[in-house]
Amino acid sequence: MLNCVFIGTKNEFDENLIFWLSQRTNLQGVVWPSSTSWRKSSSGKLEFIKKRIKRYGLMKVLDESIFYLVYHKLYAKKDYLKLKKDVILPYRESNFELWDGNQLFSENLNDHKTIEFIKNCEPDIIFAMCVNDYFGKQLLNIPKYGVYLWHEGITPEYRGLYSPFWAIHNLDFKNIGYTLLKMNQKIDAGEIYVQGKLQGFDPFKDQHGYIGHKAIWNSLDEVEQFLIDLQNGEAKPIVKQDSKDGYYTYPGITDFLRQRYRLAKLAKSNS
Repeated sequence: MLNCVFIGTKNEFDENLIFWLSQRTNLQGVVWPSSTSWRKSSSGKLEFIKKRIKRYGLMKVLDESIFYLVYHKLYAKKDYLKLKKDVILPYRESNFELWDGNQLFSENLNDHKTIEFIKNCEPDIIFAMCVNDYFGKQLLNIPKYGVYLWHEGITPEYRGLYSPFWAIHNLDFKNIGYTLLKMNQKIDAGEIYVQGKLQGFDPFKDQHGYIGHKAIWNSLDEVEQFLIDLQNGEAKPIVKQDSKDGYYTYPGITDFLRQRYRLAKLAKSNS
């Protein structure tokens, strides 16, 4: 089996992925980056907002902030509980254990401490999920086979953030799914090795958090086959013809209201 390192946010879903990987690779280490730690304090949120304002302007950040508050007030808990009921708990009911191997909490994925930790794991491959960090060239070049990102969307059509939200916003239901891509220094633009469309969801009721994570979970059979092919020297990137490149960032409340309006209009036309 391949030596593996996992990089991702510490949560129940990623803990499931880690155990899944530990059954199919020689999982040598886990890195927990602090890229989303700003959400845990008022000062962290304020600093994040200041940086966004400087980059994108006050009105866009205000739009994004209102959506963030509305989503977390009205939808986030329901989103998580459905994910827990449908994905997290069923997996934990059989042979699941919290992985307790070599772990590092990292302030910066590209600092000396993190790079040395990963090098000492001697990974053949790195998997990443739920990360907003920049992966520098040195980090990308550590594993023999590269760093692979589980992306909650179809690329190159839906690169960036909140892919399920934007696909629903565009009423582009056929492009709601998952991608496993080999990371390069362009955001979500690496070679695609696994990709598929999500079945069994309701775009009129299900929110992006549930849809995106369920899509990743549904990719696991294909990712397992990818690992086998990679070991056998048979893994090849998927070549897509005539794909339209798209990049998306955080949605705002205006985007959310437009999404809901479009869905309501579609539902009415289908009735």
